[in-house]
Amino acid sequence: MGASEEARLKDAIDYMKEADKNTEKSWFKKPDWDIAAQYYEKAGQAFKAGKSYDQAVQAFIKASDAMINATSLFMAGRALENGGNIALQNLGQPERAADMYKRASDLFMQNMTPDRAAEMLEKSAKAMEPISVDQAIELYIGACNIYEGEDRARYATDTFKRTIALLVKHRRFDKATEILQRLGNVQKDTTNKMAYYKTLLSIIIVQLAAGDEVEAGKRFQAYCSVDGFVKSEESAVAHQMLDAFEHRDQGYYNHAAGRQHVGFLDNEIARLARSILISDDLVSGGGYVEPNQPPQQQQFYQQGPNQPPHPSGQVQQQQQPPFQPQQQQYDRKDVYQPRPTQQQFQPQHQQQSSGGYDISPPAPGPPAYSDERSESDWRALTEKPASSTNSPAPHQPFQQQQHQQPRLQPSPMHPGQAPSPSHQQQQQPQPGAPPNRNYYQDDDDDGLL
Repeated sequence: MGASEEARLKDAIDYMKEADKNTEKSWFKKPDWDIAAQYYEKAGQAFKAGKSYDQAVQAFIKASDAMINATSLFMAGRALENGGNIALQNLGQPERAADMYKRASDLFMQNMTPDRAAEMLEKSAKAMEPISVDQAIELYIGACNIYEGEDRARYATDTFKRTIALLVKHRRFDKATEILQRLGNVQKDTTNKMAYYKTLLSIIIVQLAAGDEVEAGKRFQAYCSVDGFVKSEESAVAHQMLDAFEHRDQGYYNHAAGRQHVGFLDNEIARLARSILISDDLVSGGGYVEPNQPPQQQQFYQQGPNQPPHPSGQVQQQQQPPFQPQQQQYDRKDVYQPRPTQQQFQPQHQQQSSGGYDISPPAPGPPAYSDERSESDWRALTEKPASSTNSPAPHQPFQQQQHQQPRLQPSPMHPGQAPSPSHQQQQQPQPGAPPNRNYYQDDDDDGLL
């Protein structure tokens, strides 16, 4: 210890004695808290110069108590702030320093200085970050509440961003979304619309990192009603990210996350956006992945419900049967045959993809047929073919002869008996009659066709 340090310590002890004298109460003297606070503060500065840091902290605490008794709340808060700085920087006691900062914040609030009170809570939160993340988050949120409660939220942009960065860093996505929404409510009333659009994009990125792409899509649709957001670059980036999630295209998402406007966001948000991996599972969606963790190679097996997994752990590909076109006669119009669809004519060809989209050319094949009968088919089945002799004009209904002979009843024939000429004449078709039709049917049957 040098001579200068010893001298400073001697002065500090003298200051403490003088301060104690001014705090004493007697019959003819009241405590002079203003003088005592001044001596305590001088003693604290002298102890700090003499590198007696613990005594310096105690001197500042006594100075704060004396200033409270003297109803000087602002100076009392400053004294606690000085003591907290020494405890944090020189003694390495963050918990003690955080407690002193919090007490100073309460004093500043009582003195109606909310900016200083919020600043003390921020310093307390920074001191608690390496020890307790939950307490640090609570202190940060408390500082944001002070700004909003005093209608000074426009000055709390940096405080909101520090809170969001801590939440995103420790993967508290739900709370981060809430704070981002509060920050957006503050920014939408200002003239800086670009900052507001960045906050909206940050909310969508946080939702995608949380694996809730449905909520991200709903928020994007709601944000499209914001004036000017649809025409912004942040809206284009958000649309590309959601489109990549919809098609499960990791390359397309990486292209969107690598755009320049994502780099303009806060550091933690930009780092989070570039660490999201899209899962091939439609249920799980995407999510955040640690920066040092390699992406997991997911394998999907094409197997039946009772089929055990392949012992080698490799993906089994089902063999497709060779293409065999159906050999059918389509020129026969008197018999109904179902027409094959276009997919039955397409052979199994190699699918080419680019970024998750099928860009392979369509396979050649005949045009698609319909299972419904065409007009020509029905016409061929219903129209009566024209006879070679005494046939009516085309597309004219068959005219029944005016003079019809009475229907002859066939006579019973015995086995071995030859048919009679009249029986042969009855079985011969009459000229002009359609085939496979009895010429001697009743007149009521003529209108069936």
